[in-house]
Amino acid sequence: MMLVVLLASGVQGLWISSEVSALTLMQRSLQIRDPAVSTVTEHTFRFSYASTAVPLGSVMFEYCTSPLLDVACNAPPGMDASGAMLTQQMGEVGFFILTAQTNRIILTRAMTAPPSSGQSEYTFDNVKNPDGPPGTFFARITTYSTPAATGPHTDFGAVVSSTADVLDVSTEVPPILKFCVGLVITGDCSSAGGNLVDLGDLKATNASAGTSQMQAATNAEFGVVIAAYGTTMTSGNNSIPALATPTVSAPGNPQFGINLRDNSDPDIGNDPSGAGIANPSGSYNIPDRYVFKSGDVIATSPAATDIRTFTVSYVANVAPAQPPGLYTATVTYICSASF
Repeated sequence: MMLVVLLASGVQGLWISSEVSALTLMQRSLQIRDPAVSTVTEHTFRFSYASTAVPLGSVMFEYCTSPLLDVACNAPPGMDASGAMLTQQMGEVGFFILTAQTNRIILTRAMTAPPSSGQSEYTFDNVKNPDGPPGTFFARITTYSTPAATGPHTDFGAVVSSTADVLDVSTEVPPILKFCVGLVITGDCSSAGGNLVDLGDLKATNASAGTSQMQAATNAEFGVVIAAYGTTMTSGNNSIPALATPTVSAPGNPQFGINLRDNSDPDIGNDPSGAGIANPSGSYNIPDRYVFKSGDVIATSPAATDIRTFTVSYVANVAPAQPPGLYTATVTYICSASF
């Protein structure tokens, strides 16, 4: 600023006085990577130099409780820049840290030269934010033509910043296992119903067959295992032998077995359906082959699975001399998830 003062007195004359003051740094900002109280983090200063015709030798950054240059710079409580490291510089470069103190960082460079007018950026890592309740603090930025931030300053500016409370966002995904059994499941498990599979009259001339359905899904990391427990068909002391290995249906021979596939002999059942990845296992995954051993695993998935619907086909055959009676079997399905 040029100040011109004209004074008049009894002696004709002109008194001209001048005073040059520091210019203001422009486009100033301070970005703190993690503004949480007491956190050791990264501080990035951005600004544009104003005095582009004056040599630049050093820049001083001071963390204070006031932004005013003529007020003593008191460090915000807990502030610590003594371990600061200059990790990035852009624009006016060639700087290194001359000194780093509790609330002061001084950058210097080997050769002084006038700065460019574009924006410059300086990033300091390992700076500790102030302690205490979240609040506002200031950083003063002062430039010097000398290499050690001594003598009259050239440009000055201040930025305001603040610490913040840490907001923790958390949630929990509970373990989920969905499993149901019914005669027919048309949608999800809410549509499952019925628990009696009627195979009709047992005759030696043809197979008796029926179906039920079950549905499973889980978010378990290691998937599901479905096992079948129960007995073969019995009537008092009489029974129909269960098939120990996968076997075709042979009317006239005593047989009882199940599988989880679409079969043509007899024409019964369906292949698994749905978006899930669970599938019939081992002996129960062969069309037109039937088997039943209590405790066998009949379906599995290797990982979490969406809803998968299985149709269980039941086949019974009897010999011509099979004793009459009401033959029944109770089969219990147990689904386990591996989390």
